[in-house]
Amino acid sequence: MVKICINNISKTFYVVIFLTAFFTFSGFSVTPGVAQDMNIIHSSLIIRDKPLDHIAKVGENNIALRATPIPLSHQDPNLKKIDKLSYLGGLQLSSPNHRFGGISGLVISPNGEQILGVSDKGWWFLSNVIYDNNQLQGLENSRMQRLQLGDYKYHYDAEAITAVDSAGFVVSFEGKHRMSYYQANSEIDYSSVLNAPAQVPTFTPDLAPILAALPQNLGVEALTTLQDGRMLAISESTENEKETHDINGKAKAWLVGRGKALPLFYDMQEGYRPTDMATLPCGDVLILERHFSLSRGLASRLRRVKAMDIQENALIHGELIADLKFPLNLDNMEALAVRQNDAGETLIYIMSDNNYNRLQRTLLMMFKLDG
Repeated sequence: MVKICINNISKTFYVVIFLTAFFTFSGFSVTPGVAQDMNIIHSSLIIRDKPLDHIAKVGENNIALRATPIPLSHQDPNLKKIDKLSYLGGLQLSSPNHRFGGISGLVISPNGEQILGVSDKGWWFLSNVIYDNNQLQGLENSRMQRLQLGDYKYHYDAEAITAVDSAGFVVSFEGKHRMSYYQANSEIDYSSVLNAPAQVPTFTPDLAPILAALPQNLGVEALTTLQDGRMLAISESTENEKETHDINGKAKAWLVGRGKALPLFYDMQEGYRPTDMATLPCGDVLILERHFSLSRGLASRLRRVKAMDIQENALIHGELIADLKFPLNLDNMEALAVRQNDAGETLIYIMSDNNYNRLQRTLLMMFKLDG
């Protein structure tokens, strides 16, 4: 695996990154070199190139994971604040195991001790989170296990995940668009969901006719559970994108629950698409957006939508919370999770989807929401 010093990265390498991302986001596939698949390997935590004594039990689902601290900015390693966010640490993650990568959806346990993600190739990703003085320090005991897919064995592109009542999780899939329900043993036992069978959610209507109208690669990308128990689902597709190929406009969205799927819309502007979202403790919704172009490179934004604005047939947009772009440390930021700590602070976790591409990175970054 090639190691690159981010602070001294060349313009040529950025051009390569942009071209690679362009082809990836345009639907082309760049096949990465695949490391040897080890069925039984240790999961260790490595910080600043020095292994620590966090060794997981041997098991076929454990993966070796390297976690390297990264600054918020390539140019200013002392930068700790951007717009309404305070930076609480970040990690670049890598593994010799070919299963790791492609994380497109994320939830975090209420106490912040575990993260649970889903990948583009149908894997669960579960890891314990390590902190040092309330700063993100590393991951340990990392595991990846195949999602049970039921009747959809060959349609595994998981894009988003949300926790619902009674220790359940709903995962949205793209390609063969659908939502599947997975039952855990308890709200704090994330590991129990790894072997859970895929079920059809009982609290939603038949979503197949609704989701079938979406383009194949533009399904439900963002999913969260609202305070009233319903889910908010936002697709990447605008109303007329199939015909006009214009990504700006009204993205299709639904309020799902209580046996209904009520339509509403998300206002996509300036070439940004929604990639994930999470419900804040106050009931408002934080939405992660992503943009890529050869002229502007990779960029992401966070928007905050008021709970009162999320209504049937509404066009939601939201307040800009943070504009994340070069020279900040970014990649294809797709996954978002939120929790509240014991001090009442709102903590935000953002993770990137590397598309299983060697020239992209898997980043996990932590912030505190100010104000």
